[in-house]
Amino acid sequence: MSNNIKIQFLGGSNEVGSLSMVLETADGIRILFDYGMSPGKPPTYPLPPPPVDLVLLTHAHLDHSGMIPWLCSRRDHTIFATDLTNKISNLLFRDSLKIAKMDGYAIPYTRSDIDDAEHSFVEVTTSQNKNINSYEIHFHSAGHIPGSLMFEIIGEQKILFTGDINAIDTRLLHGVKPVQCDILFLEGTYSGREHPDRRELEKRFLDKIDEVVSRGGIAVIPAFAVARIQELALILQNSGYNIWFDGMGKKVAKIFLKYPKYLRSPENLKKAINNVNFVHSDHNRKMALKSEVILTSSGMLDGGPILWYMNKLKNDPKSAVLLTGYQVEGTNGRLLLDKSKIDFYGVIENVECEVGYFDFSAHAGHSELVKFAKACRPEKIVLFHSDNRTPLAESLKDFADIYTPNNGETVKL
Repeated sequence: MSNNIKIQFLGGSNEVGSLSMVLETADGIRILFDYGMSPGKPPTYPLPPPPVDLVLLTHAHLDHSGMIPWLCSRRDHTIFATDLTNKISNLLFRDSLKIAKMDGYAIPYTRSDIDDAEHSFVEVTTSQNKNINSYEIHFHSAGHIPGSLMFEIIGEQKILFTGDINAIDTRLLHGVKPVQCDILFLEGTYSGREHPDRRELEKRFLDKIDEVVSRGGIAVIPAFAVARIQELALILQNSGYNIWFDGMGKKVAKIFLKYPKYLRSPENLKKAINNVNFVHSDHNRKMALKSEVILTSSGMLDGGPILWYMNKLKNDPKSAVLLTGYQVEGTNGRLLLDKSKIDFYGVIENVECEVGYFDFSAHAGHSELVKFAKACRPEKIVLFHSDNRTPLAESLKDFADIYTPNNGETVKL
């Protein structure tokens, strides 16, 4: 791959969300990396892509995959991803349509587009390589969620596109391993920010639940349905609490268990899932309100069963809602964190139960990103998927040529 590859971010360069990038090789092969949307009512979308020869999808989260059905509604595509990514993204696409209908905004694709997308996937795994013309594509685990990949493209030069990565071993997954390359496309979600030590974080989390339960309250834990809620079930596995599990995370956990090769320990996840009570009905929900711990969607409180539970528990100072992930501006979770209020379908109410925050991120923190980048030993680094790339650029500028393109800007590398 000679020195004049061209890239253009269609979304997600200087923002977290709507990720998509087109790479054009010297001999005119065009590859599209991811095609996501940003959550919102309605969501926001990346720029439309040119015709491409191949789509590489890193993982199922909607900020990376959300506009794949629209892509497939326009023309035929070949999408390389793990089979697990195909299954989970299909579930999320259908859920997006359902939410859009409930909330009264349009999404630019239909159920039949989702079916077309499903049939456009070609399964790839970390144990195989694929070729496109004279380029070889290798697949590496990204450590972010089960089934997530980094893509290594080998021609005259080696290119590595990270998607989202996590550098530490979690209960669910092993952390990412560096791959030597000439050009590194590196996510920067946590540029300038570090995560707490994971063991200490887990201990603080369990101590807080102990505190809430011992004073007679319920710990309600809203969490992302894909990977986060299963990770929390693993952390709570030996806690001995009466735990109820509500929302889409149930389906996702069952899908994960069908793809054991993408999990650190399928046996542990199976045990953790057998350890909880699943909510199947309104009656179960009422039973959950008499329990000790409730794990439920949605992670940012913008819908899902969490609003039902919060409506019942909002005035109970003994109970606590424990947030376990980043709360985007404009979401109910951010409103709760900043002002102890929740928007219950248009009515904003005060929340008197305790509000806690625990940073169970599935992204590498700043120093982990720096360490990973240096271990890849690239000559050029392109930073993306970040609303503040400056700290990361500063930390890496003496080590490689740094690029921070904006959406829509064409850059030659």
